[in-house]
This record gives sequence, C-alpha cells and structure tokens, in this order.
Amino acid sequence: MRISRRDALAGAAALAAGLPQAAKAAVTPGKPFAGQTVKVMVVRSSQYAAQAKRLPAFTEATGIKVEFIDVPFGSMREKLAAEMVAGSPDFDLATVMDVWIPPLIGNYFGPIGADLKKRGVDLARYPKAFLATSLYNNDVYGLPTRCHIQLLFYRKDIFGELGIGVPKTWEDVVQAGLKVQEKTKLAGISIPYGRLAGQNLMVWYNFLWGAGSDVFDDKMQPMFNNAAGLKATQDYVDILLKYKLCPTGATSFNEGDATTSMVQGYSAMNPCWWHIYNRFAMKDSAVGLDKLGFAPLPTYAGAAPTTYTNTWIYGVNKNSKVRDAALEFLTWISEPEIERSILVDPAENDVVATQYSNLRDPAVNARFRGMHNFAADALESTKKSIPNIPQFLPCVDVMEVAMNNIATGQASVADAMNGAAAQVSRIMKRG
Repeated sequence: MRISRRDALAGAAALAAGLPQAAKAAVTPGKPFAGQTVKVMVVRSSQYAAQAKRLPAFTEATGIKVEFIDVPFGSMREKLAAEMVAGSPDFDLATVMDVWIPPLIGNYFGPIGADLKKRGVDLARYPKAFLATSLYNNDVYGLPTRCHIQLLFYRKDIFGELGIGVPKTWEDVVQAGLKVQEKTKLAGISIPYGRLAGQNLMVWYNFLWGAGSDVFDDKMQPMFNNAAGLKATQDYVDILLKYKLCPTGATSFNEGDATTSMVQGYSAMNPCWWHIYNRFAMKDSAVGLDKLGFAPLPTYAGAAPTTYTNTWIYGVNKNSKVRDAALEFLTWISEPEIERSILVDPAENDVVATQYSNLRDPAVNARFRGMHNFAADALESTKKSIPNIPQFLPCVDVMEVAMNNIATGQASVADAMNGAAAQVSRIMKRG
C-alpha cells in the first residue's frame, strides 16, 4: 500500500497531536528493534489505508519500518493458504477473517498470550464476541482489528410519517413492512436469500439465537433443525414467502444487492453490517443520512438483542524473523486511542470500532449519529457466536444451499433443514 508524502506527514501530525500517551504506553523504551522491517498483509479497505497514514509516527517512535501489503478480499484466502503451506516468513503479521482462522492456528499463527500480558494489553477492552475468534486452547492468537456488527437500518422519515415505531421484535418488522407496503411503493425490507459465501445465513443466525436454538449443541452436533430452529427458519423465510415483504429478485440477492435496494430508495428496511452507513452518506444515495435510522437487530419477545459478528484479527506469523518488532507494532496499532484517531478524523470515513471505550465515546457517537452506542448495546447482550472450527466452512456451504432451496420453493423448511443437518453431522464426524 503506497501513501503520498502529504498523507504520511498528515498522519504523523495527527498522531503527534492527539495520541502522545498512547504512543508512549505502547512503545518499548530505548528503541531496541530499530532498523527492523515488519511486513503486514492487510485486506484492502479504508481502515488499513487510514492505519497506513499513521505508520510514520510509529517509525519515529520505535525506529521500526512497517510495510502494508494490501490484498483484495477475493484473493485473501488463497494468499493466506499459500503462505501457510509454504511455511513462509514473508509476512510477519496478517489480517484474517474469523471463518478462515482455525486452519491457521499453529500452522501459521503462533500464540501471543504471554507476550500480550507482559506488554500490559488488557483484553477486557474488547467485546467478548470480537475477542472469541482470537482464543484457542486457552491462549491468544491475535487481536481484533476489523470487526463488523449488524444493525437494522430503516427509513426514519417514512416510519415517522406513518407513525411506525422502531421494530424491537421480528413480528414488529413484519407489521412495519406490511404497513409500509400498504401506504407506499417501497418494499418492506430487503434481505439477501441468494447463495454467496453464506450471506443468506447471516441474519438467520440471529433468528436462531433469539428463538433459543443454535447451529450446534454443546456436543457440536447440529441443532438448527430442532423445534425452535425450524420455527426460527420458518419465520425468517416467511418474510419473503408468506408476507412478500422483500423486493423482486431477493431469492438471488447477495448482501450488496439487498443494501443497494435500500440505498436507492426501493426498500424501507435492511438488516446489515454497520459499514453500509457510508453508502447512505454518498451523494448518489437516494436515502441521505437525515432520512436514515438504525437500531439493534430485532429479536423475539422476551429475548435480548443479538448480533452475528464478522471479525478480523491481526495474527503473528510463527515463522517471522522479526517477531518482537511485529509484536511491538501489534501492541501500538491496537491502542484504543489510535483506533479513535481514525474514527474522529474528518478526513476518514471508516466506522470500525473494536473496543468498548471507542464504542461508547461521545465524540465517535456524535460523528456517527449514535450508531456506536447501538452497536455496544447489541454486543453487550450477544452471548453466542459462530463456532471457530475448521469444519464450519463446509457446513456453511451446506446450510446456505438449504436456505436458498427453501427461498426458491424447491424444499420445505423441515425437509431442507433436516437434510442439511444430516450432511452437517457427517461433516462433523469426518473431522
């Protein structure tokens, strides 16, 4: 990732002005690793572009040079696999998405729990749902760096005109959607039911949890086809099939399609990741921020809100030849104040906050209209997450096919989920 001299100087100035204590707290006195170079594989995103602008301040404080090599999302998994198989020391740190992590543990990433303790890193600053992806076998293999939570985005202007309250349950969502469709030309809600990397499951997980079910039981056997799971699945697809609240084509929608429907002014609600906030801020959006509302995802009556999280971590390559310098950088870049500097920087637009102090920060919430407080609320009541096991990716493949078969009328809920559970059980037995 290349940044201009102007950007580099601006980033260094921002850190010097706003983060002196963070920089000092995270840096080993005496610059013991000066002259070393740390190479970091990052997924291409606005967050890491913003971090790159702050690298000169780290180099000035430590004498360590850091190089970001950004990789497009579509190529990231293959690149990581190649590095792991080769036992390559080319990258000292890498950003990795949650479902890709399990095969890398011990094969590419090494444990860093003792190092973090020695450096005084307080893991309690992270929501448990974010930190869970870093924990294996009673040790820590990385720190959360790019984390997404789900919120319900809705047309605040239309809800106000029609006297619709903010939905708190899935039943509220249905009633709100029906009223929107009765009084306007908009679709009630836009949800992706198409097949693509399990995106048609990401809201469904919250239905499962709210209904009292889950993907697996405590013996790691599928339970999404129990009575509660079947009800949750039926409720999820009824939004499309029974109440017909989704736009035409939703059976093939991916996440981007579902969001675009709302951004372009065709749908009144969209449950999705918080990073879509910036799509509504764009000049070509038919729905500006003044018309946009957001809230924690609805749930079932009597259940607390949940959010399925998408979490990326910074992991340390066990084959790194500059491991101490890599840990120095990891400690520094994960300081809450550095994350905050990006969130409140008017030149940046990334919404990601991984730590409670930033989720609850008044300045962060003032800039993003209180969105991070809603995120913190959802994270505080989220007790479940997807399992971090190597078998989960093939299980996702099975479940997303089953969900799409239900949505397209090729199978009933019971037949599709029972068939998927049988396949998932076989996957788990193979190990």
